[in-house]
Amino acid sequence: MIKTLRKNAKYFYFLFFLVIITFVFWGVGTVDKPKADYVAEVDGQKIYAERFWRNYEEIRKFYREVFKDKATEMEQGLKEKVLEDLINEEILLWLAKKYDIEATDKEVQDAIVNDPRFMRNGFFQRDIYFQILKLNRLNPAQYEASLKREITIGKTLQIIAFSKGASEISDSAYIKAFLNSIRSQIKIKINKEALS
Repeated sequence: MIKTLRKNAKYFYFLFFLVIITFVFWGVGTVDKPKADYVAEVDGQKIYAERFWRNYEEIRKFYREVFKDKATEMEQGLKEKVLEDLINEEILLWLAKKYDIEATDKEVQDAIVNDPRFMRNGFFQRDIYFQILKLNRLNPAQYEASLKREITIGKTLQIIAFSKGASEISDSAYIKAFLNSIRSQIKIKINKEALS
């Protein structure tokens, strides 16, 4: 085997050289071109640009379908709104982690088997579940992690709303004020470059 490797060493070096040249031209590992891959950072947790723009486009599409002619008017300040919502999600997850609030595996499983999209004739259908995930380019682990995150955020919001007590203020106004008060305790960095 060693004789074969020695005999073909020149081919190995050529292949090695070719791989290095490919990496140089494709920019893999380059440090001189920093990419704006995140739009904000909340206590070290990055909100990636891909997530921001995906949410932004989904809301724009929704506005166009629902508000038709008034969509352009509704889209004013949309970037700021989407960014604020994503930052608030991270703040809620920060609170959840701080106070050990987490969706259980059972809650995730219950949410999946009771989701009407995955049912036929009132019963959960495993094959439909996998088919819908495949159509959305998701694997079960990705979907379940996303669902766990959503449930955790929902539980945290419920606890915040419950802490309001008998106050006259609406739940949404109370939650907004609560999250704004938490912002001062967390380091939040916004990458304006990635928003343009």
